[in-house]
Amino acid sequence: MAKSEKISLKLLVDEKKNKVVLAEAGQDFVDVLFGLLTFPMGTIARLLEKHQKLPQILGCYKNLSRSVSDMAVDDFKTEACKSMLLSPKSSMEIHCRRLKLHIDDTQATMFYVCSKKHESDSCKYSNFYKSRCSCGSLMIYQIHVPEDEQVVDSLGNAEDVVFVSCRSSFILTDDLKVMLNSIDEIVKVLNGLGYPNINDLKEMLIDVGSEEVLSLLGNLFTSESALTSTFLMKQCMTTMLTLSPPPMFKTGRVEQGSGCHIKVFVGKLDRKILYAECSEDFIDSLLTFLVLPLESASSFFEDNTIIGCVKNLC
Repeated sequence: MAKSEKISLKLLVDEKKNKVVLAEAGQDFVDVLFGLLTFPMGTIARLLEKHQKLPQILGCYKNLSRSVSDMAVDDFKTEACKSMLLSPKSSMEIHCRRLKLHIDDTQATMFYVCSKKHESDSCKYSNFYKSRCSCGSLMIYQIHVPEDEQVVDSLGNAEDVVFVSCRSSFILTDDLKVMLNSIDEIVKVLNGLGYPNINDLKEMLIDVGSEEVLSLLGNLFTSESALTSTFLMKQCMTTMLTLSPPPMFKTGRVEQGSGCHIKVFVGKLDRKILYAECSEDFIDSLLTFLVLPLESASSFFEDNTIIGCVKNLC
């Protein structure tokens, strides 16, 4: 993707409140927006950390990713295990690379086989270097896999279609509710927001590039007015992701197989957790947070969790 690539977006703005009320977008922009839902959380944390204005948005995700980076290869089952945590792959990667604006800088997927691939039908290929084959050999030989074999399900026949129909036009609210564009829908939304007269709003036409999409990604988590924060304030909020309080712990017998056992050390005065001791099972579960796509991760958020506009987009 060329850095100069831009997508047009029409905004209806309340100038008195300096607020985006509604946006009108084409298929290109909505495709980019929905594409963000397919990004693994580890990729999102890495992209936001690299952005100077967005280093603290995802709280401890940065520490989790950095811990993986600092651990030795010998601490993992294989070298491929470390690689897939540091550079998690989206299952929709090949589709997202067709987006007009694609901000994921993860290296394009390569495919590898072991030395016995041509001797046995049981030997498959992997998209991570030095994965362990079913025969026990390391997959270190790169092969070419045609694009049509990488795509499990076709998302459309037209070349410029990724997620939504190219014939569709859309409207978006400031908190990223997406709807098909129609006069009836626009009137309904504006009336619901307290704007019965569209003449009270100013129309703005803006160009959206990679920087704006990256800022919008950050505002998904920190703002309930993502479009306003991205395009009018020109600065992303840096509020950290806040989760709802956990339920009170109860003592009692834990049934076998019901979860992982951890030993927690708590400060006597402030009752804050100092550190925990746990088995590799708990660490394995913890590290899977890095590979979960945003859409899947959002399904674990409780309704009272402060999570910006993510729920609306999903």
